Amino acid sequence: MKLRKAFQIGLMALFLCSGTLAGAHSLWFNVDGRHWDVGKPVTIELGWGHKFPRDTEMKEGMLNEVFALAPDGKKIPLKQISKTIFQFVPPEEGVYVISGNVHPGFVSKTTQGYKMGPKNSFKQVVSCFHYDLRGKTFLYAGDHAKMPVQAVEDPLEIIPMENPLGLKRGSDFPIRVLFNGKPLADATVNATYAGFSDQPHTFALTVKTDQKGMAGLGLVEKGKWFLSVTHEIPYHDKKECDTQKYNATITFDVK
Repeated sequence: MKLRKAFQIGLMALFLCSGTLAGAHSLWFNVDGRHWDVGKPVTIELGWGHKFPRDTEMKEGMLNEVFALAPDGKKIPLKQISKTIFQFVPPEEGVYVISGNVHPGFVSKTTQGYKMGPKNSFKQVVSCFHYDLRGKTFLYAGDHAKMPVQAVEDPLEIIPMENPLGLKRGSDFPIRVLFNGKPLADATVNATYAGFSDQPHTFALTVKTDQKGMAGLGLVEKGKWFLSVTHEIPYHDKKECDTQKYNATITFDVK
């Protein structure tokens, strides 16, 4: 019961900060370095909040799963060291996708305030949304430098069209945004880098995808970068909720 209560309190704090998903928290990963040795542990930090690269600590019970997607497509669980620190030992050379997500759920806005649950669970509901929050980064083990696995097959996903390993300041980084495996046109891609601003919801640049879901990002600075996309659609059962909201992020380094 204590864990469930802490989980609900954490989620309420997440959404009450703005009342919408677009202005609320995101999930991301911080990894120091570019190349790692096969068989040696890599430390991975879980990021949570709305100020990259570090903000708040995720409440216990909110995280659903964190895993590494191996070059052969196999999921490998990460070892959790603390609330925010994970460890992964790459078993062979190649490019691994580090991916994670929170438990999905409902948020209903009522005349008495926000409540966790579908709108048919409460009276005097103003609106309701169901959320899905995910993040990923890339880990390069050994001398392998091929393109990362193209997709984790998340509902909403940002796909690099150029190997992030070779990105340098001044590069034009092409990405594609997919929704349910198909290009998402006119999606807003927000991007920033560590040190740009200590203010929430503040980005270094914002671009829109074209009809093929493609966009180019001008990487104006060295360091750690963060990309975020939010997408909203009508919820499939209007008696239960109004909208379905997704947020996807990726992080990478720029030389």
